[in-house]
Amino acid sequence: MARLGRPPKPKLSPIDTTTPHLSKAQVIENWGQGLYRTYPELWIPHAIGETLDPFQERVVRKLFLGEKRKVSVRAGHGCGKTYLSSRLVIQFLITHVPSLIIATGPTGKQTRSQFWSYVCMAAQKSVFRDDIECLATRIFIKGEHAEEWKAVWVTSKEPRTIEGFHHENLLWIVEEAKTVGDPVFESLSGALSQEGNYLYISSTCGPPRGHFFDSHTRLRHLYDTEHVPSTESSRVSPEKIQLWKEQWGEDSPVYRARVLAEFPEEDDSAIASLSWLVRAIENPNDDEDLAAA
Repeated sequence: MARLGRPPKPKLSPIDTTTPHLSKAQVIENWGQGLYRTYPELWIPHAIGETLDPFQERVVRKLFLGEKRKVSVRAGHGCGKTYLSSRLVIQFLITHVPSLIIATGPTGKQTRSQFWSYVCMAAQKSVFRDDIECLATRIFIKGEHAEEWKAVWVTSKEPRTIEGFHHENLLWIVEEAKTVGDPVFESLSGALSQEGNYLYISSTCGPPRGHFFDSHTRLRHLYDTEHVPSTESSRVSPEKIQLWKEQWGEDSPVYRARVLAEFPEEDDSAIASLSWLVRAIENPNDDEDLAAA
């Protein structure tokens, strides 16, 4: 009896984002055929081998296919907003040739260290790991174009430093955007001057003021937005939600900010401001960050 050969592999569906990562050659072939220009949400599953949540797929499509090219995400704790921003660094670095990615966030070291560790992890998991050099606050494509084909972290302390970055393919990422001052966003507006420039900002919610709050309210016409409560995230267990309810109280402003991703009202009669309370909970060991609150 003749031996039966293996059944042919099913052809990839353009909307199948659950496919584990492909080979480097397959990703390059898909890239050359324009697949990731039409379905940018496929690049992370194919090149890094990770499945995106539905809100993450929407964010990727809004960022790269939307007319605004600006996305603001307010999400509860543990929903995967920092995970996504770190993966976007690698996606943009590889698919936009050459490209510059600038990431910024709170003045303290904790957010920077956590974010950059995620970026380096994504680089090492990708099929392009041998092409990428990852340092403490900078990654770049190896070779003669390293200086113009890179991603870096910059401090948000001095807005004037932000104005100096210009590139035809530029992605700005702002981590924990609720803590970043309006002057930084004003400088960002001037830096995003070309068609190939994009902005992704994300945060848990803080007091109802500042540019991040405005991006979901009076300036919402300038952004594509996403609202992701922890209670609706597949990454956060019901047990964790219950723990937070017991720890902070379901009606507390901290629970509303960190879990429901809602902007709570600031109480002028409170002894400590809401912004101090939220930042103390999120960064208990980050003295530099708390001093800037």
